[in-house]
Amino acid sequence: MKKYLVIARVGDNSLHSHWLKNATANFDLFLSYFGDKPKHFQEEANYYEQVKGGKWPVVHKLIEANWDVISQYDAVWIPDDDILADAKTINNMFSLFEGFNLALAQPALTMNSYFSHSSLLRQPNSILRYSNFVEVMVPIFSSDALTHLKHSLGQSPSGWGLDALWPHLIENPERNKIAVIDAATVVHTRPVGGELYKLNPELSPEKDALKLQQLYPQFNISRRHGPNKFKVFSQITESRVHSPLLASLKGKWQRVIAKQKAKSQPKYPKN
Repeated sequence: MKKYLVIARVGDNSLHSHWLKNATANFDLFLSYFGDKPKHFQEEANYYEQVKGGKWPVVHKLIEANWDVISQYDAVWIPDDDILADAKTINNMFSLFEGFNLALAQPALTMNSYFSHSSLLRQPNSILRYSNFVEVMVPIFSSDALTHLKHSLGQSPSGWGLDALWPHLIENPERNKIAVIDAATVVHTRPVGGELYKLNPELSPEKDALKLQQLYPQFNISRRHGPNKFKVFSQITESRVHSPLLASLKGKWQRVIAKQKAKSQPKYPKN
């Protein structure tokens, strides 16, 4: 058993095979196949099932039915099957997630991705952004967070409203438990909606969001509600290696500014 787990609802056009390339994976793979070919992709997975239905109701049942095993993983990623990434990227994503002691996060999207929220596109020179929003397309949960949130996964068949709800259910007083990980980016390769929506036309995002709101009247989980809109509470940026000339200029600049500031400050009193 690896430290981390990836759970994915996959169809015949799934990109999950790329997730195991370019490095030795530090994660196990649970594939939940919704196509018609018996045992399709089974040999690629550590855990496998074949079942029809939308992503979140099935994932909810899968997690509940296999909780004794799933609860042993330190973190769980639940991406859509049209996400393009390799094992090196996913390994890095999990390492950053654990290294920064996050509860809920997602990898940022590349600039050439299809997207619903431009705020989730990768920011240059950024490692991660502590925020208040993670999209249902690619969420990562710590074991503790999944313990507290797993009941909600089946409460919105389309997934709508869950991304606004989850931050309300996580203890995050320091605003450092939810983040977008810019240093690990993935590509969303298909227009928003996806194959599962086509195969399950009964899904009604608007109705699901309304029903979810009725289940949690103590929270306003409307996407238009100001406090739910994307915020960056703080950001960790990449360090840069400067050229010799720039290093000299930056050193001189810092020396001059520090000297000016120091002159205006009263000195520490002598005994």
